[in-house]
Amino acid sequence: MANLLNQVETIYNVAKETAKTSITAGFGVYGTIIDEAAKSSDKATQFFESLVERGTQVEPKVKEQVSAFLGKRISLESIETKAQSITSRFTGVQGQKLNEVENKIDLLAIMISELKTEPAKVQKVIKAPAKATAEA
Repeated sequence: MANLLNQVETIYNVAKETAKTSITAGFGVYGTIIDEAAKSSDKATQFFESLVERGTQVEPKVKEQVSAFLGKRISLESIETKAQSITSRFTGVQGQKLNEVENKIDLLAIMISELKTEPAKVQKVIKAPAKATAEA
């Protein structure tokens, strides 16, 4: 019986030491994670600060380039000129030319329809220019 008690006590002590070791290892893992997170945080902070520093060095050049680009490319006058150009294409001189062409097409359509229905009127139209050239 004493032998059995000694075996139980040994098993208990081994289990107790194993549990204690496991818990201690868990604390070690936790501590390592905290340390690595702090290092990563420090690295991230350092990287961010280096980016800010580099940005302050580059910022004047970028501002200059952007303002030069925008100054050349975009101005109220250039926008107005472009808008007027586009508008005149549809409503201005070209619009008038389109109206003239449409009027000529309408006149030709009328003349063609008169050719089919009333040849006498067409002859007058043809004769009128012929007389004008003969008189000249």
